[in-house]
Amino acid sequence: MWGNMFKLAKKIFYKIVGINPYVDRFVRYHDPRKYWQNRGGDLYFSEQEEVQTRTLRSEYITSRLKQYPYRRLLEIGCGYGKQLKNLADGKVILIGCDFSRPQLLKAKDYCKGMPLRLVEADAEFVPLKSKSVDLAFSSAVILHNNYRKAQAIVSEMIRVSRRFLAHNEDTDVTFSRYGYDLCKTYERLGFKIRESGTIPCEADPSITQFTVAELPSEQIIVRPEDVPLAFHKEIKTASV
Repeated sequence: MWGNMFKLAKKIFYKIVGINPYVDRFVRYHDPRKYWQNRGGDLYFSEQEEVQTRTLRSEYITSRLKQYPYRRLLEIGCGYGKQLKNLADGKVILIGCDFSRPQLLKAKDYCKGMPLRLVEADAEFVPLKSKSVDLAFSSAVILHNNYRKAQAIVSEMIRVSRRFLAHNEDTDVTFSRYGYDLCKTYERLGFKIRESGTIPCEADPSITQFTVAELPSEQIIVRPEDVPLAFHKEIKTASV
């Protein structure tokens, strides 16, 4: 009985706090790594796999990525490996990076038998050499980080990729989303935008953004503080 009352009280508390995403963020998401250590793994897997649009979105974005020439792909914040599994074809080298051990353990099981390298690391400090992959990709990762951390992650993706940067990042604001615009960010850097648009299979495509940018042919270094991270100009606040 007490357990059920506690769950109900917690639900009501988060409902009240959730009215303001900024207050909600402070309460629930002040430590992102702890949040994903607790939520990752089997719990997150079951949540995501029960939502059909998550599977349709993964199929959509991975089909778009396969249109680009790459031999080595790095996914930042790979989670339990949903995108990586859809990208595997036996011809490319796939690397998944995540700071949540439960997520990586689930990925190891979910992607069993695949030629895949999994790395436990913070996306600010990816243990790969500069320009060591052809394409660096993120799916719902940049959006979960505060401005300074998001700048650092984008900078690190630029460092490790020799040609392409791709992102599936929603643009709305919730307790764990900041509403960034990666297309506008790369336009400010002068990178060529190969494609950018919404994800048609989602219930509300207007809050989605899939972007692929091409790096300049000359090697460049972009420090975290020099990443002109943009916000989406028509930010929507999602309901909890």
